[in-house]
Amino acid sequence: MTCRMLVCAGKLPMPQILDDFKLMALNKNEKHEINREEPDLVHGDGWGIVIGRFGKLEFYKKAVPCWSDPKYREYYETNVDFLILHARKATLDMPVNYGFTHPFEKGGWVFCHNGTIYDLTEQRDRSDSERFFEMILDSMKDETETGVVLAIEIALTRVKRYSAINFVLANKDKAYVLNKFQNEYPRYYTMKYLVTEDCVMVSSERLRHFDDEWKELGNNNLAVLDIASHRLECHSLDL
Repeated sequence: MTCRMLVCAGKLPMPQILDDFKLMALNKNEKHEINREEPDLVHGDGWGIVIGRFGKLEFYKKAVPCWSDPKYREYYETNVDFLILHARKATLDMPVNYGFTHPFEKGGWVFCHNGTIYDLTEQRDRSDSERFFEMILDSMKDETETGVVLAIEIALTRVKRYSAINFVLANKDKAYVLNKFQNEYPRYYTMKYLVTEDCVMVSSERLRHFDDEWKELGNNNLAVLDIASHRLECHSLDL
């Protein structure tokens, strides 16, 4: 599965973010290995959004391209301080339906993923992404930052074959963004982050409306975003 996603917190100019994300979904934003090899590829097998304001999260998803869903345009008018967006390109032979569309939600947590975890694709009734999400939750002894990071590390030790395990895992307080991938498509899978006075963003690609200095998160690194303070900390997992 090749997908595009982003997470951001702060004072969010929704029209600019949504315009830029649509370009990512259409494969018309950054140049990388995928659109060089497959210029007609688009991320149109479903899209999802999580919005937050004052600590309350809401989400919506649909198994259609974001650019063809009238609901997408409605979010241009929203005033939020937290946002997750995901556009899916399904793995070959995997279903395109609501159940396989991101984000997944359980117990106050939401989860989006980019990549394929081959160890978890044997079952066709649920996606590898949803199963990995549940592995993290099952390993989580508490919801402190230490407890969440430990649960992520435990879940990662249980998978061996994958193209990428890039994900956003979030609750109303924090978002955890992992950048982990094999080396076949490093430009495509390397996530980037931006910190400004107004907001913090972590994204599959740099956004065109935001020409500030983006930095690469990089392979095997985990970013932790505190939603209320907009503070971002990056850690190496060495796994």
